[in-house]
Amino acid sequence: MKTWDLVKTANRNLFRNKLRTFLTVLAIFVGAFTLTMTNGVGDGMRDYVESQVKNIEGDRAIIVRKKVDRPQGGARAGTPQEYKESNGEEELEFDPNTILMTQPQIDAAVRGLEGIKSITPRYNFKAEYISVNGGKKYKADLASLSEGITAKTDAGTGLNGDGQIVIPSGLAKTLDQNIAGLIGKTATVGYKLPDGSIKTLDLKVVGVATKGFMTNYSSFVDTATARKLHDDQKNASVPDQFIAFTVQMETNDAAKINAVKKALSEKGFEADTIADNEKRTYDAIGIFKTGMNLFAMVALLAASFGIINTLVIAVLERTKEIGLQKALGMGRGKIFAIFSLESVLIGFWGALLGALGGIAAGLITNKVLVKVYAESFEGFSLFAFKPFSIAGIMLLVCGIAFIAGVMPALRASRLNPIESLRYE
Repeated sequence: MKTWDLVKTANRNLFRNKLRTFLTVLAIFVGAFTLTMTNGVGDGMRDYVESQVKNIEGDRAIIVRKKVDRPQGGARAGTPQEYKESNGEEELEFDPNTILMTQPQIDAAVRGLEGIKSITPRYNFKAEYISVNGGKKYKADLASLSEGITAKTDAGTGLNGDGQIVIPSGLAKTLDQNIAGLIGKTATVGYKLPDGSIKTLDLKVVGVATKGFMTNYSSFVDTATARKLHDDQKNASVPDQFIAFTVQMETNDAAKINAVKKALSEKGFEADTIADNEKRTYDAIGIFKTGMNLFAMVALLAASFGIINTLVIAVLERTKEIGLQKALGMGRGKIFAIFSLESVLIGFWGALLGALGGIAAGLITNKVLVKVYAESFEGFSLFAFKPFSIAGIMLLVCGIAFIAGVMPALRASRLNPIESLRYE
């Protein structure tokens, strides 16, 4: 008997008792449906996050901040705190000024480290408005891109010189639906000086940023412009202080980057690359998917007992038939194969229906819920179904079904043909 003949025989045997098979397949369906939905949510979240964070790139940049040692114990740690009288002002758990760094401190932090190309402090500045070619003024959210970090653009290029600006796509489309027509125009940025007066600065529009978490609303300026804005707005009596700085490496070699990160950590700094931050986000999504999938696995575990029950009853019902097949020369291997295939087919049909049901439910949900509750999340789909993920679910379910069918299949293959023919 050929393999395909075994498959057809096993499938035909399943439909001898349609109701029993349907109920067993239905139990598998629930588990497969849940797996499909939970993986769809996880993949949808990952795709959206990736589409947002990938708009800022920099494989040679290390973002550095001071390590902040928060007090051990306290209410948050579950340890009782001794009461202390205060003057009515709430005491902070730590001094926020401890995270600030001066330029000499930054220079000392990187002194002696190899492979560093440039250092960019995170300049502190704020813009009041932005207008293009003397047109209408719009509220401005201005940020700088450190050397070694670039923003993807839908039109034009990234920052590649002084006196330049990359504007967000929302602002660009408000100004001109043909966003490419804005490239080369002059953007005027208005910002307040310490005395409260408004000063303006003309910058060249070189690009329109692709939408993302950071690029949805912020316009980006080059480092030299950021320094000028910072100098104009700072209090002359207070020394320069920065909450972070960025190190641009000469190479993207992982070993050299890790060596610099380790050295900075030993000096009391937190050093992360853009890839490190992305990995933490993806790990969190992965943990969420794993936790949700555990619930689906419980459903599949319960369904596997249904497969065992279905096949054990099938063996009892077909004992005489199995004895006759053995008497006519069918070997133990083929008997085992038929019953194993029956269990796999139960898993296959349940997984197929569960996957199709999950995909249908997910696509409907994307159209309804996202439209009603998440219109502001452009490009966001709550569920994303990927072929490899669906194939993996079906293989997993079929594997669990096969394992569940091993015991009944072994029992059937070991029946004594003489005793089976006499079985009533």
